[in-house]
Amino acid sequence: MTGSKWKPRAALCGMALVAYANSFGLGLTTDARKIVTQDRRVHEVSWENLNLILTRDYWWPTSTDRLYRPVTMLSYLMNYAVMGSGEAAAGYHAINFLLHVGNIWLVYELGLLALGGAQAAFLAAAAWAVHPVNTECVTNVAGRADLLSALGILAGLLLYIRIAKTPGRGGWPALLALFAAALFAAFAKENGAVLLALMLLWDLSLGTGAWTSLRKRAPAYAAVAAALVLLLWMRYRVFDPLPWPEMPFVPNPIAAANFWAARLTAIKVIGMYLWLLVCPWQLSSDHSYNQIPIAGWPDWAAWLSLLAVAAILGLAIARRRKDRLMFWAAGFAGLALLPMSNLLFLIGTNMAERFLYLPSMAFTVAVVEMLYRLQPYRAAAILAALITIYAARTLARNPAWNDNLSLAASDVRTAPGSVGLHGNLAEALFEQEPKANIDRVIQEAETAWAMLRPLPPERIFQNVPANLGAYYRYKADLVGGLATPEGLAWYGRARATLQRAREAAQAGEKSYDRAQLAHGKPLAKRASVPLVYFNLAAINATLGRYDEALEAYLYGRNLNPASVQPYGSIAAVYQAKGSLGLAAITILEKMELEGSQTGTIPALLSLYAGIPDAGCAVKQAVLDPECPRLRSDLCSAWQDLAQAFDEARQPARAAEFRAKRAGGGCSDR
Repeated sequence: MTGSKWKPRAALCGMALVAYANSFGLGLTTDARKIVTQDRRVHEVSWENLNLILTRDYWWPTSTDRLYRPVTMLSYLMNYAVMGSGEAAAGYHAINFLLHVGNIWLVYELGLLALGGAQAAFLAAAAWAVHPVNTECVTNVAGRADLLSALGILAGLLLYIRIAKTPGRGGWPALLALFAAALFAAFAKENGAVLLALMLLWDLSLGTGAWTSLRKRAPAYAAVAAALVLLLWMRYRVFDPLPWPEMPFVPNPIAAANFWAARLTAIKVIGMYLWLLVCPWQLSSDHSYNQIPIAGWPDWAAWLSLLAVAAILGLAIARRRKDRLMFWAAGFAGLALLPMSNLLFLIGTNMAERFLYLPSMAFTVAVVEMLYRLQPYRAAAILAALITIYAARTLARNPAWNDNLSLAASDVRTAPGSVGLHGNLAEALFEQEPKANIDRVIQEAETAWAMLRPLPPERIFQNVPANLGAYYRYKADLVGGLATPEGLAWYGRARATLQRAREAAQAGEKSYDRAQLAHGKPLAKRASVPLVYFNLAAINATLGRYDEALEAYLYGRNLNPASVQPYGSIAAVYQAKGSLGLAAITILEKMELEGSQTGTIPALLSLYAGIPDAGCAVKQAVLDPECPRLRSDLCSAWQDLAQAFDEARQPARAAEFRAKRAGGGCSDR
């Protein structure tokens, strides 16, 4: 490529670099933090991890929805293990930016074909490069799936246009490249499947449009279709054995609305997207319940959105033959947004700015075209001013993505009706400095809880009251606990809130089980949050309500008996009740799960020292397997663990402990 051809591309890269200059030193937020720090598949290059990436879903091992994105996960593996980024965020931000630059260049190439002029194509690509709605994809490391998918879609579309112009040219290598681009896009994010529709749109708008030549282009369509068939096959293999995905109410209230109310609300969200494209000032990472109320008949925002969408589509279709570019731009934006719109099928969220990454490209193309028509002599100057404003807004938005605290604190002002943002802000403040921030933490958590409290129990997001109860307990401890009336009052509020959390948790479990059975799935797991029960148990134990504490601890333990977190607390409650034998059995259960850790033997020594017939259990800091009391307690521990894993719907683990019990010579009494 000659130097003159590189100049506009270098300039576009420079503009993007200016807009995102303050993003490279930022940290990891929200989902990116979880993936990079907790998903062991991206921590080391090994055949096992590669196999897990290809054959497991995006959120493995805690599968909650049907996302399958192996290309995206492989990119995180490259960052973490191959490039050596580890948990340092700079490397991830650099890769995101480079992917965005690659997409900018592809948009420029597409603009040259669509707009026909180098200046117009450059200005459209520049406006898209710095548009503030794209910060959720570029500055947010977790937006990488959208960047990768867009890269595959744009590359695939440009490859197809080249193939369509000269059918047969390039032969099998060109078709294989198109197949690879389609596979890359679809395996990076689900919306990559729209490439096939975008190819057809090009043929109907800016392409030849001649159906007689469709036969010559059929191999290109077949190549992309083959990639989608492979995606469907892999998705079937990954998701068929898994439970039916949960559809939580709080992230997407549309899921609980009736058909027409849900679709009208989805249209209202599209209207909000249109406004953000024009005026991207009020940006937010979260629009969960109840930031966007479900649309009803008197909802003017919904009806205005419907009129706007209908007018755009109607005008584009009516003028399709006379104004092919605007038809293409409207069609591209609509098709790119459709999979995430909640119109065809429900997804895990009601609105997200990252969904505008590709549609915003069609928007900038349309804006450039209209300005050149209406103001041919001033268009460049107007667009230069718009690009400058967009870049400044992007620069101002980037720092919000530094960490969870900065993001929630920024966005809660924009979306004050979002339960998720108030809850996230409370968590982030508590994580930063619990003692100094506790009053603000409680204020934000109470705001979230006030929104959720009137809902039916099965729709309540359990973490909100569970966390609020924990904050109340922390506050009680700060003001003197049981020794002061104020402390007792805070404990009382904690207990009442956590009882509501338990009610929501148990209602949610029943709702989840009904959904599994309705879809012909086995009841393979317990859908509840153990933290609800552990927090309630801790409050009851503090208040001396030991039987209630044990009930809550054991229920929470049975949701996931493999976690050793509650066993020490359960043993402490038994000990407080004077049941030293049951406390010892509980510590033995913990030891069976995690092995002999520091503190286990001393704890057992202390407990058995207080039991009259158990002095032989521990000798010289070693368990004595010949001690009758120890053998009896081990039998009880194995039996209890088997029952716990049965209740957790993990029969293989239950069988493991029954086999230990049988091999240990335990009686069936």
